[in-house]
Amino acid sequence: MASATALNSLPQDQLSLAYSQEAQELCRYRSLTLCFLTFDSPVSQLMNAIGIECEYRLNNLKEVAAQMAFDLPLNSSKLMDIPSSHKNSRHFFVVDENRGRQLLIDAEQAAKASCLMFGRLLKINAAPELRQLLAMFVKQKNSEYRVLKECREQWKLAFHDLGCAS
Repeated sequence: MASATALNSLPQDQLSLAYSQEAQELCRYRSLTLCFLTFDSPVSQLMNAIGIECEYRLNNLKEVAAQMAFDLPLNSSKLMDIPSSHKNSRHFFVVDENRGRQLLIDAEQAAKASCLMFGRLLKINAAPELRQLLAMFVKQKNSEYRVLKECREQWKLAFHDLGCAS
């Protein structure tokens, strides 16, 4: 997340921070795509679509970094790692309602934190080359958070309705 040092950081540091954050999110959404694949394919498809949006944002960051003659230290294609929430779990895949609900809660919380982090980056940004890009990211991150919140709420209702129908 955005640290206190980001308040005094240079545009290159802000780019690196944004890129690192987005690369982590791409990994998380790829993992969530797989987790829900066997249990709820529409949620899996949603996570995949959000992951694709992360890829677009990473490419946008690369383009701006190139325009500003900055090098980004990370290669997103080599970042696929299993998030810590899966390492301590008995199951990687969603096998029941409780596991799915917890993953959706975690995804929603992470999306909210990401939205706040990009909002802070936008506030402290002094580089005109980054302003429009960060403003667009904040808008997209707000939408991402709302979509995940709605997904979690609808998912909860769907399982509640199934329980009542039995």
